[in-house]
Amino acid sequence: MSKFTAKILQPGADVPSLEQVSAVFLIAFNGEKILSIKNERGWDIPGGHMEPRETLIEGLHREVIEEGGADFITAVPYAILLADWTEKVMLFYITDSFQLGEFVPSEDVLDRNTLSEE
Repeated sequence: MSKFTAKILQPGADVPSLEQVSAVFLIAFNGEKILSIKNERGWDIPGGHMEPRETLIEGLHREVIEEGGADFITAVPYAILLADWTEKVMLFYITDSFQLGEFVPSEDVLDRNTLSEE
């Protein structure tokens, strides 16, 4: 059975190299709410695979705009997710400086919301 391991990054810690990262994701908070998108699997956070010649931040911006119709000013690396079948990692960023823009549903993303635990 496949196994994932999460590692929280300490402030100022080195992030994996571009070659090591397969996908980037953004955990975007607004008070007690979190930006979420709905896809065929259910509610998720915006993010996805890197495209050739993108930096990590460029890929993150692209995914957040494409999937969430949102953008952010700053984001800091928060955690990595490692899988036991690959050397690649998924890199998670966190921000509290995002802005919602126009949302356009697509075949990949059906809806957007800012959900809270309420």
